Amino acid sequence: MITGGCLCGEIRYEADELPSRVTHCHCKHCRGSAGAAFITWAEFDSVTFRYTQGKPEAYESRPKVTREFCSQCGTQLTYNHADEPGVVNVTVCSFDDPAIAKPEDHIWCDRKIPWIKLDDGLPTYKLGKWDE
Repeated sequence: MITGGCLCGEIRYEADELPSRVTHCHCKHCRGSAGAAFITWAEFDSVTFRYTQGKPEAYESRPKVTREFCSQCGTQLTYNHADEPGVVNVTVCSFDDPAIAKPEDHIWCDRKIPWIKLDDGLPTYKLGKWDE
């Protein structure tokens, strides 16, 4: 089981299984919403993920994309795409133990910040799953 939550502890969640995919995203939307050079996402089947404490706020960051976050501390928690209703992507750094997730690749690398140097040996992809 994976557990996690926001920085202030207001919101907690758990997932019954390990993520099916873990990726570093360099798109401008993820960078902007996280306030970071890139964000690492863990993909779960939505039936295995649930909030156990608190209720996050949600906002539509662009058509078909909803992001959830803690309204108290601002921690971004999830990314949901309308074209994949059975999938939830969770921010790896909101896990209680982020080291449990093993990133598989980097996506949207054509949009990464130029001073980011990727030398971790993971595959890099120009685009991601969804066109911007």
